[in-house]
Amino acid sequence: MKICFLYESVFTLGGVQRCITILSNYLVNKGYDISVICTNTKVPLNRETYGLDEKVKVIFIKKQNIFRKIINRCLQLIRKLNYRTGILKKHTKILDYVHYYYYGKYIQKIVDKEKFDIIIGCGEYAKLTALMSSEGMKKIGWQHSTYDAYFNSKNKFFWNEDASIGKMFKILDKYIVLTLDDKIKLKKLKNLDSQTIYNPICFKQEEKSKLENKKFLALGRFNKVKGFDSLINNFKEFNKINKEWTLDIAGDGPERKKLEKQVKDLKLEKYVNLLHRKNNVKETYKQASIYCMTSHKEGFPLVVLEAIESGLPVIAYDIPCIQEIFVNGNEGIIIENRDDKKYVQAMMELANNKSKREKIANRAVQRAKDFRIENIGKQWENLFNEIME
Repeated sequence: MKICFLYESVFTLGGVQRCITILSNYLVNKGYDISVICTNTKVPLNRETYGLDEKVKVIFIKKQNIFRKIINRCLQLIRKLNYRTGILKKHTKILDYVHYYYYGKYIQKIVDKEKFDIIIGCGEYAKLTALMSSEGMKKIGWQHSTYDAYFNSKNKFFWNEDASIGKMFKILDKYIVLTLDDKIKLKKLKNLDSQTIYNPICFKQEEKSKLENKKFLALGRFNKVKGFDSLINNFKEFNKINKEWTLDIAGDGPERKKLEKQVKDLKLEKYVNLLHRKNNVKETYKQASIYCMTSHKEGFPLVVLEAIESGLPVIAYDIPCIQEIFVNGNEGIIIENRDDKKYVQAMMELANNKSKREKIANRAVQRAKDFRIENIGKQWENLFNEIME
């Protein structure tokens, strides 16, 4: 079976890129013919970014000339105008053209040449995937964030494109979402059908954390949605009572300087380390004893999956995806209503009680098995067989 993933690039940093890579690697080693079409020609091929298998074919679209770049810029402005005014909300043909003209001509040539059995459009590329035409080729859209991110984020993604998106769902053979919550919202609020397949864990951690180092850990992009400012404030309250533990936050992003200033203002330089994201992330998890997540929203956080795979107990605020990861409510500590006092209390309880850390971590490790690529990959294989029949 010949399968293609369509996205801007799998050689930049991000959760989408990691998921495409691990699923591609799994499928290509199961005997599938796998290709990835990358539309971002500025990012060079680098299989080491997330370990893309040599057997996975990478196809870059043709570089655009200056004339086409100008046209594309004009079309982007039209889309932004629709974001703000909704003037094209019901004009599917115009919006289809705006989506297609970016890269559609080049991708269609690739599709015609390669004759894929299935093409999977990731993120916003689901719309472009729906516009591709090839006899017998099945089309899948793969949503990589929450319902609210895609449909309720003002001036982003599918905002003010209701009719066009409704048409997209009719054309696609399947639309994949990351949580049951997203599936329910799509049906209830948009009357659109979808299927849930969780993200896979991106690695196996054979040697788990010993939970002995007095270290909290958080990973992610330094932006507002991750809530690292709240985590630092919570750690400040913890640090007033317990000065034995430290906090490592690993990542990069636009909020770095702001977070550095916050750490300095709170006089936490000896206790809080703002690290750059490391390649050897498995060792980073292994050296910690508690994982802290303070995100305001997430699609399906790979960092939490990696943390429980590494044998770490997790403290997280109550968001839909966390409820589905910790389905029994005892594989991690969920803090409701973003209650900072309860979050600090949970930090205290786990820091002062190794047996409790071990008890939660042991249950989390068992839950992590459900997200291993062998299980998630099988669900994708079943999906392929279903739509090809």
